[in-house]
Amino acid sequence: MPHSHGPTTTRLPDGGHAAATWSIPADFGGMTSALLRRSRAFVEQGGAPVRVLTFDPALDLDAARARLEERGQLVPGVTLHNLWADVRAMSDEEVGARAGAAPRPDLPRGAPGERARLERSGETTRHLHFRPDGSVAAVDESTPTGREVRFYTGDGRPGRRWSTVWALYRHWVGTVLTERPTYVVVDSKALTKFFANLEIKGIYTLHLVHGAHLTAAATDAHGPLAGTRAPMIEHVGDYDAVVFLTEGQRRDVHDRVGARDNTYVVPNSTDLPDGALPAHADRYRGVMLASLSRRKRVGHAIAGLRRARAGSGLPLTLDVYGEGPERERLEPRAAKVPGVTLHGYVTGAADRLADASFLLLTSRAEGLPLVFAEAMARGCVPIAFDVRYGPADIITDGVDGFLVPDADVDALAAAIVRFVSLDDDVVRRMREAAVATAQRYSDVAVVGRWAEVFEDVARRRPVSPRTAGRPAGPPRYRRSTLSRAARKVAGMLRRAGRRPHRTAHLHPEEGP
Repeated sequence: MPHSHGPTTTRLPDGGHAAATWSIPADFGGMTSALLRRSRAFVEQGGAPVRVLTFDPALDLDAARARLEERGQLVPGVTLHNLWADVRAMSDEEVGARAGAAPRPDLPRGAPGERARLERSGETTRHLHFRPDGSVAAVDESTPTGREVRFYTGDGRPGRRWSTVWALYRHWVGTVLTERPTYVVVDSKALTKFFANLEIKGIYTLHLVHGAHLTAAATDAHGPLAGTRAPMIEHVGDYDAVVFLTEGQRRDVHDRVGARDNTYVVPNSTDLPDGALPAHADRYRGVMLASLSRRKRVGHAIAGLRRARAGSGLPLTLDVYGEGPERERLEPRAAKVPGVTLHGYVTGAADRLADASFLLLTSRAEGLPLVFAEAMARGCVPIAFDVRYGPADIITDGVDGFLVPDADVDALAAAIVRFVSLDDDVVRRMREAAVATAQRYSDVAVVGRWAEVFEDVARRRPVSPRTAGRPAGPPRYRRSTLSRAARKVAGMLRRAGRRPHRTAHLHPEEGP
């Protein structure tokens, strides 16, 4: 059906639009932030309402909605859904208990506020899902002979059953996403395998890869995989589209699995300020927006600033905004360097970028660091380690920022001194070039690129006019059993060609 959500600048294709993630934790990070921002942009820029699907049985849906609405991250047109919340809300009639069925006597009661419980007894595992009144809404039970998910009425009578949890997932997705076609952007890597096997006619699946698929130790495209990204490599061909944040990552995946016609590059968007370029009166002021974690290597930035100060005699400073487990280790190091301040977490830290002259990024690995766009939009020039994916896809070295060899602290110090020592006209041109580069990451630009991806996906696999716009019935599968077997064989061959990796541990609810 046509979209009607307010004025738009880029029209998304007609049909339904959704995002899929495992959960929305209270302290969510960059991936969830990007999902919510994209969903909001689809509504505000593309005129398309978005359903956000979650599968976490422990998620307090009402509390999550309230938090997001209070923060302004759940705007009208973006709705939050949870599989197990819908199961708990089912009426006894919807549960589908057989006439004359007797209540199951061994069902426990949930404690006040308890939504899910895991029980283990010998070789039997039970996931219990409770209603607000403490009654059992569903039991997901695994035994040596198989697995079953069954619904229960409020008084404990057994109802509909599912032979796998994925079968229940498929049914729920087909029930919630009623428009045809519907485009589902899968953000969570925990759901990669499930949506690769969804196969509901008229639902297009697009997997957005938010992080690097190679470990930091990889020296080429065939290096060791990050364990949680291995399913993406295995299932590239099973999605209607696999979307990367950078061209560099897309190129490496093609190098590893062969060229594909279903891969695309779309960056995440970010807020870009309006108005004149800030004055940046203090040429020597640097900034970092980064969690205090080993991956961000804030210690390298501190060391780089210390060497830059010592070698140049300039009054360089560095303000670090972010919190994390490395604070105790970093605090004494920062205290030894004049001008370095660890501010901790600060609300609206991106606004501090307008006061800084340059930004440091010293991460071990990145997907697409949007802090670059946030800084560049404010004329704050980035200086970054040239790690795989991200920096080189945004920065043109010496034009709108600087790239230095990964982990080379001396090169980082030299780049800092080089920038702050440039002529005023050169610095002004770099700041203006940075602002121009940042425009590629505006909501308008990014929604336009998503529209192109959706249109190309629909062109490559059009939905039959007889099903377009029709509410969904039971899931219908678009690929044959033979083609599924062929894909499994192909996956085995792909895996045989890669180095061993640590298997990702998935939540028990995420498997078949």
